[in-house]
Amino acid sequence: MESESDILARLVAVNDALWALPDDAFSEKFKLLKERDQLREEASEYAVDLDAQRSDADLLFELSGMRSQLKELEKQKIDVVMQAGGGSGTGEMGNLGGVSLNARMMDASGAGRVQNRIGIIKGILTDRGVAYPDPK
Repeated sequence: MESESDILARLVAVNDALWALPDDAFSEKFKLLKERDQLREEASEYAVDLDAQRSDADLLFELSGMRSQLKELEKQKIDVVMQAGGGSGTGEMGNLGGVSLNARMMDASGAGRVQNRIGIIKGILTDRGVAYPDPK
C-alpha cells in the first residue's frame, strides 16, 4: 500500500497534468479526472484512519471548537425579520434578498465544511459509544 505522501505526490502530478492539457483534450482530461477522483478517495481513507487514532478528549475538544466556530458564523447572518422592519410591512417576497444573501455568506465562510466536520466527529464518537454534549 502506498504511503500518504506517495498518494499526495501522485495527486499533485495529476493536477499539474490537467492544467497542462489543452482545452480540447477531452479524452485525456477524462482519464486524469477519473484518476484524480480515485486518488482523492485513497487520500480520504488516511484522514479517517487518523481520526480513529485520536483520543475521545481530543475529538470532544475539536467538536466544541467547531460548534463555536459555527455559532460565530451564524451570528453574522442578517436577521431578515428585523431588516424588514419586523415583517409587518413586507409581502411574501420581501425577505428573499436577505435569505439569499445569508445563504451565500454561509457558503463563502465555509459553514458547510464546518458542519461536515462536526458530523464526522459526532459519527466517530457515536461509534465509540461516547456521549457528547448537545450545543447550547
